[in-house]
Amino acid sequence: MKNWRVLALTLLVAVLAACGGSSGAAGSGGPSSGATPTAGASAAGGTSAFDLMHDSEAAAAFVTALRAQFPALAAGRSDTALRDDGTHICLDDLPKGGDRLALTRIPPRFAHGGITPDQPTAGAILALARSTVCAAASTP
Repeated sequence: MKNWRVLALTLLVAVLAACGGSSGAAGSGGPSSGATPTAGASAAGGTSAFDLMHDSEAAAAFVTALRAQFPALAAGRSDTALRDDGTHICLDDLPKGGDRLALTRIPPRFAHGGITPDQPTAGAILALARSTVCAAASTP
């Protein structure tokens, strides 16, 4: 009888974990959806928040605008690399340290071909990321 209870409890835990994994993740994304709706959607859809943001139209807009505004920084870099950099600003830098951390990390992150962004350029890149890639994370 005791073995049956252990087996039933184990099975119940496994079923709840399997069901709770999808609905629990979606549920946890619900309350925080005001801050980062992509995180909830990513957990429910099985795609990471980084991938959702990276593959968004907003990230494509970031790349297009960055290429237009800073052609020397973008020259020779792939769209994927630029999307990565913009996404990291929104998902890593800003949440962990706000503007100060983002402005510290942007120059080395976007340095390319012997050109490193100065602080005004870093500020412009941050503003561009906020208005494109980061804005996508805050819209439902």
